Amino acid sequence: MRTSTWLNELSESPLLLDGSYGAQFLLRGFSQPAEVLNLQRPEVVEKLQRDYVNAGADLLLTNTFSANRWKLREMKLEAEAETINRRAVHIARQAAGDRARVLGDLSSTGVFPAPLSERSVDELAEVFREQAKWLLEEGVDGFIVETISDIKELKAAVWGIRSLSSQLPLVVQMTFEEDGRNTTGTSVEVFARIASQLEVDVIGINCTLGPEKMLPLLERLSTQTLLPLSVEPNAGKPVYQRGQLTYSLSPEAFGLYVEDWVSLGARIIGGCCGTGPEHIRVARQILSHLPMKQRKPPQKKLEAVLCSRTRMVPVRPFCMVGERINPASQPRFAQAISERDWEEVLSRASDQEAEGAHVLDVNLGVEKGLSEEHFQEVIRALDAADALPLSLDIQTNRLLEVALREYPGLPLLNSARVTPKSLENKIALLKKYGGMLVLLAMDRKVPETFHERVALLEKGLAVLEEAGISRERVLADPLMLSLGARNDPGVPLDVIDRLFSQGVQTIVGLSNLSFGLPHRERLHAAFLSQAVGQGLTAAIMNPAEPMTRQVLLGSLRLWGVEWDSSEVRLDQEEDPVVQDLIRGKAQALREWMQRKLAEYDPLEISQKLLGKAMEQVGALYGKGKIFLPQLLLASDTATPLFDELNRLSGKPAQSKGKVVLATVEGDVHDIGKKIVGTVLRSGGFEIVDLGKDVPAAQIVEKVQQVSPDILGLSAMMTTTIERVGEVTSLLKKQGCNVPVIAGGASMNAALAAEMGCTGYASNAAIALQSCNQWMEQGK
Repeated sequence: MRTSTWLNELSESPLLLDGSYGAQFLLRGFSQPAEVLNLQRPEVVEKLQRDYVNAGADLLLTNTFSANRWKLREMKLEAEAETINRRAVHIARQAAGDRARVLGDLSSTGVFPAPLSERSVDELAEVFREQAKWLLEEGVDGFIVETISDIKELKAAVWGIRSLSSQLPLVVQMTFEEDGRNTTGTSVEVFARIASQLEVDVIGINCTLGPEKMLPLLERLSTQTLLPLSVEPNAGKPVYQRGQLTYSLSPEAFGLYVEDWVSLGARIIGGCCGTGPEHIRVARQILSHLPMKQRKPPQKKLEAVLCSRTRMVPVRPFCMVGERINPASQPRFAQAISERDWEEVLSRASDQEAEGAHVLDVNLGVEKGLSEEHFQEVIRALDAADALPLSLDIQTNRLLEVALREYPGLPLLNSARVTPKSLENKIALLKKYGGMLVLLAMDRKVPETFHERVALLEKGLAVLEEAGISRERVLADPLMLSLGARNDPGVPLDVIDRLFSQGVQTIVGLSNLSFGLPHRERLHAAFLSQAVGQGLTAAIMNPAEPMTRQVLLGSLRLWGVEWDSSEVRLDQEEDPVVQDLIRGKAQALREWMQRKLAEYDPLEISQKLLGKAMEQVGALYGKGKIFLPQLLLASDTATPLFDELNRLSGKPAQSKGKVVLATVEGDVHDIGKKIVGTVLRSGGFEIVDLGKDVPAAQIVEKVQQVSPDILGLSAMMTTTIERVGEVTSLLKKQGCNVPVIAGGASMNAALAAEMGCTGYASNAAIALQSCNQWMEQGK
């Protein structure tokens, strides 16, 4: 935790954050982007911030929510970026006086990092670093990063800010849907575990949901972290009455949840969309009469976990680490890796998951001939395919850090020797990126005796703990050596037994035992049956060995442990073509296409087989069985197949219908719209995407030009909802009779109807369903 007076105050009493800015400016008659007011009407910004301070806010945000360079570029204000940020701090300081602290406010760049776009995580980190630099130089008391929906972008923000200051407090918040997952598939629990291992001080949830639906998510968050929590719900749903946008939740109703938030560990409480000074005033009144409640501790000890973007895997009772992403003695696989062809890697990843692995060890072989791009691309490919959490078996520290910057989750670092240089390097990486460490029972050589290995591991654990890496984040490796070279397997067994008595988790590389010997699986099974009894925690092994797996299950059962394989997200009866699309198995799909060409016309394959499979992909996304990275991977995998089939047929591709999509004028957010476009395209629709910040006249002109079957409009910001109504009014005036579907974070069914839309879609799956229904009705 940073050395800050106000941060230390959190243990004594919760602090109040302010409320929304955009909605409040709109209510006060200012419809331009909030950040523009820093230049044009600074007194309006200061007045709102003074109102928050007078209402009892302890922490005041700078009016810089969308003031990063990329967002301002979309508003044609890039040249003013530095001035907007610096003035925002000055205005907030004037309003705060000596009654409140000022936090520099940063939010999403509007772009997800690769593999969800072409932008690199380093580019995003630089955008955050630049904005934080301006805010820091003007004297903010800390930073808050809020309304983030991609865990990798959150990491980029932390790295950017921490490259400037390691001392100022940092609060990070993500936004989630009602089911506790965000747009890119990360759950509340995964967020909690990942963020808790970054250099942050408070973690929390904001936006999208009102207090009632945010409360259970805060409770889930509280069970997965010991850090202080923050919470900023919306003031219910937006309502459009008599030409004015308001929110449904009264200040008094907002205040009913304050005591619950505090009991769950919320130490920073504020409001997001729709909340105003009156909501903060009620919260202050309640807090002033509320005895400080001790946070309820988690019901159980926080066990060690490894995480991908979407999954959290506990290390105990036993963790099976699949070893087969390793080209040793496999020249064809090594050649594919050298050529940066990741199809075999993805195939081995999905096969090992189906066989019961919990974690995937990634070893690309001899690293001397590999570049940084190799490691960037393989991590991005596995992320896009929603692979299991990873163990990174990368020995070159520079390349290991490249992989860590690309990985959105908490990996296992394999491995560190007990030498000053090796431990120093791994400690720095663990502190910056999070994860767990395999600690080897060796320094410059492998000790021969049990006592020497135990002593060396204890020395390494002590160094790690002194540096702030708890032993829960370490798997000690007693070093399995080949039985064929007359090494005694009893030595690692004794080390496991001794470390288990000390509460230390252990791991072995099982294949090392049988190197060069016949009947390898027998040896693996026999050793595991003994090692589990001694307390072994994990093994790097081949999950395809049935005898080894069955003996492992039986051994665990004898010790009273009910254990089975990790969750396999897709049902086994799922269409194999769908599974191959989601896992990016392009070669398997090409072979499938060639077989089908012997039976069907290319157009039939395109429309009735591949097209239907992509519809199922969209349906799986809508059901939450797959997430955005997989959806995009499936789309990228299917596109060249569709192109080839259309070329073979000699006919233009047929679609269900044409859909024009646009984000309305004044709104520079288009991530959600792009997701809708991907799902509709997967469902067989032709998409014409006009982009973001599109004036009503331009949208209507395009509708007249291309005659779409459906028009989709997105309005993410409260201040741009009325622009949707401008489009529908102009369509009516021009005699354009086209169904209009609306969506976006600030939209709901009632508002869509009020704005003259035919329908409303809260997500991409509902948009696809609505478009299908409208096309059927049209026929």
